[in-house]
Amino acid sequence: MSTAGAADPPGVLASLGTGLRLIAGWFSVVIGVLNLLAELDSPPEAGYLLFHGVLVAGGALLIGLPGWVRPTGCLAAAGAAVAGMVLAALPASRPACCLTSFAERHGYPFSVVARDAGRAWQVDGARLLADLLFWGYAGLFALMLVVLVRRAGKGGP
Repeated sequence: MSTAGAADPPGVLASLGTGLRLIAGWFSVVIGVLNLLAELDSPPEAGYLLFHGVLVAGGALLIGLPGWVRPTGCLAAAGAAVAGMVLAALPASRPACCLTSFAERHGYPFSVVARDAGRAWQVDGARLLADLLFWGYAGLFALMLVVLVRRAGKGGP
């Protein structure tokens, strides 16, 4: 029996990583599409539409990735997520959603920290996770763009 062309089966960690990537991708696509459909009867809010568009596109990208991303890629996407969160939270914002009872709000696309003058900061944990997901996908898009540019520069597929 010939073993030419035979490949070793993926290990447990590779299979687990692929499974988690696919679950996260499909979850993002389904939630993004359902939330966009649920809002068809109301006037569009730019931040809301952008968030769910990024959720759908990021989920589709996760589903379509050919294999597990190297740890350096994961670190780059995580770094971009944190950097995006910090930079988006620095200026005061007035999005239509979230923590609207406070005078000073920070975060994009959702307000994640807010306070009234002379009061303690309030953190919205659920919106913080949503913003982290948004900026994580933004980092993934940037990472994929860098990979495509590098491949084009090398003349590879």
